[in-house]
Amino acid sequence: MSLTAFGQEAYSDFEVTKLAFAGNNALKTDDLLSVVQTKESPSWLWRFLYKISESVGKKPEYFNQTEFANDALRLKKYYWSNGFFKAMVDTSITVDRDAKSVSLTFKIQEGLRTYIDTLRYVGFENVPSDLKNEIFEHKLIEVGDPFVENKLVDEQRRIITAFANHGFVQVGVDPPSAVQYASTNNVTVVLAFSPGSRYKFGKIDVQSDSTVKEQVDPAVILRYLDFKQGDYYNLAAKTESEINLNRLGVFESAQIEEAVNDSTRKSLEIPINVFVRPRPFYELSPEVGVNDERGYPNVSFGLGYVDRSFFGGARNLSSSVRLNVHSFQDLDLVHAFNRQGLRDGTILTNADVTVNFVQPYFINNRTSLTTTLLAALEKQKTYYSPILRFRIGAAAQTAQYTRAFIDWNLEAIHPQSTGTGQDTILGNAQNELRAQFNSILTLTLQRDKRNDFFSPSSGFFHSISIEEAGIFPSLFNGVFGLGLPYAKYVKITALGQWYWDPGQSRELVLASKLHAGAAQLYGHSSADVPLTRRFYAGGSGSVRGWRARELGEVALPDTGGSALVEGSLEARWNPLQDASNMWFFETKKLSFVLFYDIGNLWPEAKEIRLSQFAMATGLGLRYETIAGPIRVDFGWKVFDPLALPGRQWITQKRFLQETLPDFVFHLGVGEAF
Repeated sequence: MSLTAFGQEAYSDFEVTKLAFAGNNALKTDDLLSVVQTKESPSWLWRFLYKISESVGKKPEYFNQTEFANDALRLKKYYWSNGFFKAMVDTSITVDRDAKSVSLTFKIQEGLRTYIDTLRYVGFENVPSDLKNEIFEHKLIEVGDPFVENKLVDEQRRIITAFANHGFVQVGVDPPSAVQYASTNNVTVVLAFSPGSRYKFGKIDVQSDSTVKEQVDPAVILRYLDFKQGDYYNLAAKTESEINLNRLGVFESAQIEEAVNDSTRKSLEIPINVFVRPRPFYELSPEVGVNDERGYPNVSFGLGYVDRSFFGGARNLSSSVRLNVHSFQDLDLVHAFNRQGLRDGTILTNADVTVNFVQPYFINNRTSLTTTLLAALEKQKTYYSPILRFRIGAAAQTAQYTRAFIDWNLEAIHPQSTGTGQDTILGNAQNELRAQFNSILTLTLQRDKRNDFFSPSSGFFHSISIEEAGIFPSLFNGVFGLGLPYAKYVKITALGQWYWDPGQSRELVLASKLHAGAAQLYGHSSADVPLTRRFYAGGSGSVRGWRARELGEVALPDTGGSALVEGSLEARWNPLQDASNMWFFETKKLSFVLFYDIGNLWPEAKEIRLSQFAMATGLGLRYETIAGPIRVDFGWKVFDPLALPGRQWITQKRFLQETLPDFVFHLGVGEAF
């Protein structure tokens, strides 16, 4: 039996099977859902799982008459705050007593929307011109905008922050005034402020945790502050200075606080306390990890040492030894330790020894200088290559979200065949297996507005890099007397990553990536682009239907290519974020991923073809940890451009017999992008 009249019964044990909105043309349903407290019951699957375990499923939602009535008032207030001053909200309830359920509808008449036809700012007559320009050049509201109460509040906060960044810390603020005119239905908005006195930074007192043995010279700490005593107070400078100190890596924590006292108002100076807790200066730590470079769980071992105050000044000296042992399932000890040695193809071993020195204050406290020495052995199935590298680079924080890098690398490599039956193929490309000594200059610009480094849900990351080899090598070949061939090339790489959380709850996060690059030889180069500087495709951070370095329109994907285009889409779903724990397992940290990847690798940019773009899709699991999510992905080929005609698309293969067993397993730490 279905009734449309609600009557006087409470129906508190009736489930809400439907919650709808009718008549909302200007405002989105998702926004209205975030306003009301009444919720629609989840699907039968979630309710069924809830009966099994509350930590996995989602509970049913039951009707509450009082809450439903209050929701109508909340919606009307929300419409008013968005400029619909005459909006009307009615409700409709359909009751099914047999099913013990209700279907609810909010019936909305939005009416005309109100716009801002006059905008006045009051209280800026005697403020500095630079502050006045900053306030009026970055307004959040303009004449002609719809009236939105939250935007007025945001504009007030922006102006208060601007005042605080220019020494005005006791600003008087009147509530926003909005006067509506019946003739036009629009409003005049007035934002009024009383700036008050202008303050300066007072005495700066550095206090270090006395329970810690290691201590940093206060003079070192002061040089990383973006302000000094006597400067006009600046809230942004105080915040950025705290970031500078924590970025050094020598402190467990660093905080900057105002020490306001009775004399502050009279002196117009704000004393500052800087609290720091240094980390242990010397640390020796083992490293153990896993990866899936060849599609199997492989093991890496390492030992690292760090001196966080090398000759004082928060200079950092670190060194590490790492060893990666791959493909245990193929290991043949007889061949691995006989005369073949490194040429043996049954075990792949990458090893490196690195020494790294960082001078954090270089030119100013926004710029650092890094010097690195590296000796490495890179081992792949078709070749192995000893590598010696000297790198010197500078990094600068050029804006709040922008960093610039310049790196100069001197790099000697000597790739050699592993003799695994691929000699004939490699023999046709001996230019790739020549010793090289290269001088490589790289310029990189990055802009990072992600809201979280490990698991972003909004914002973006953009990077563009330009690399050149060939300007200085003749000079260095002469100085060092190596006489080795060197590459002359220009390489450009661009990377974009974007994140969107449509529900603002992190339950569903959409992520996308676009990565492209090309390297081009010039000037009769005596060597090819070095193996260490080429592009590679396939693997857990690329097109996940292929294993690492197994995708490419090249003779040997293992040796890379000079042009790459790839992109990814991910839907990251965390339906268990409100679930309770299951024994030691924190259920809310588990999430699921659906992904789609596209891309390929080519010998040169001019050979890129749309018909050769490989495609893959798959499913993944994530489990959040303090170091980022542990990642497991299962990828399937959707389109394989190298397969035989008639066998390239997933739809042209038998699903159970061919497609399903042909998955590629990926294991890693951190999101794929």
